Amino acid sequence: MHPAWLAAIALGVVASGGCSTSPFVSYRNGPVTLYIGDVRHVCAAGGSENRGCTVRYPNGRVEVYCSDRDYECLAHELRHVVDPTWQHDLDYRSVSAR
Repeated sequence: MHPAWLAAIALGVVASGGCSTSPFVSYRNGPVTLYIGDVRHVCAAGGSENRGCTVRYPNGRVEVYCSDRDYECLAHELRHVVDPTWQHDLDYRSVSAR
């Protein structure tokens, strides 16, 4: 799904009261904001049933969403940030602790 559409849906859910309190904490550094916590509703709004997701905006801002203590998700989503052209591995190998 298009990232701008994902962002619009997520904003609509939050603005309409879909979330009474923020289910996550955020950390911002330059154009990148990392959200940690119960982010399933944000990623699911864009049609993703993954544990995390990355949203890019036309102005260069990037938002990364991952569940608390899910380091594999964080490594995966950061790979999307570092290399926007990266496509998921064809062999479906997951990131592992090294």
